[in-house]
Amino acid sequence: MLILAVDSATQVAGVALAEHDRVVCEEFVNFRRNHSEILLPLIDRVMKESQCDWPQIAALAVTAGPGSFTGLRIGMATVKGLSLATGLPVAPISTLDVLAHNVAGSTALVATLLDARRDEVYFTCYDAEGRLPQILMPMKACSPQQAAREIMDLMAATGRRQVILLGDGVAPYQGYFSEHLGEYILPVGPHVMLPRAAALASLAWEALDRGQMVDGLTVKPIYLRLSEAEYRLQKGVS
Repeated sequence: MLILAVDSATQVAGVALAEHDRVVCEEFVNFRRNHSEILLPLIDRVMKESQCDWPQIAALAVTAGPGSFTGLRIGMATVKGLSLATGLPVAPISTLDVLAHNVAGSTALVATLLDARRDEVYFTCYDAEGRLPQILMPMKACSPQQAAREIMDLMAATGRRQVILLGDGVAPYQGYFSEHLGEYILPVGPHVMLPRAAALASLAWEALDRGQMVDGLTVKPIYLRLSEAEYRLQKGVS
C-alpha cells in the first residue's frame, strides 16, 4: 500500500508516493508557477509514472501549514477533493515538522523558518536526533531577531553547539542570522532547505500507524496569524 503526499504550503509544489519504507516517486517543483496550474498534473504524472491505481493508495497526506495562505488553500482543496472522491483518510502534517524531518538523525538543534512577510517568520525548533522530529517550543510568527534570540537561548538550555537553519525564511535574513549565529550555524545542502513531499509521506506513515488520520472534510490549515487581506481589513487599509 502507498501514501500519496501533496505539498503546496510554500513556493514549492511537491507530490510523492511512498510505501512504508520506500519512496516510490517524487516530483519537486521550485519555479514560478501557480500551484493551481501544476498540482493536479503533478499528481497525475506521479500516479502514471508509478503505474499506481487508486485502490493501491491507503491514505493521503497534506502540509497543513504554516505557510502561504494561497498555497495552503490550494493544497487543502485538492486533498479534500481527492478524499471525498476516494473515501481515503488524510494526515495533515505541520509544514515545519516536514522541514525538520529532512535532517533526521542530526545532533544539532534544528530551527525551521518560513517567510511570513512583513519582516516576520513562522518559526520553531526541533530535536531531530531520532527518526522523528520532536518539537521543542510552540510554533509562532515572530521577527527574525526574536527567532535568533530564542535559538541562542535554546542552544544554551540544551547544551548544543550547532544549529541547522531550514526553510525559505532563512535567505531573506541570511545576513542577520550569519551575524548573530554565524559560528554556530551548521551548513546543509539546498536539497533539504525546503519542504519535500517524500518527508511529508514519511511522517504520514507514522500518523497512519498510530491511527491519527482524519476525515478529509475535517482537515483545517494551521494559521499562525491573519492573512494579508484580513490584516489590512483589521487595520482599515484599503
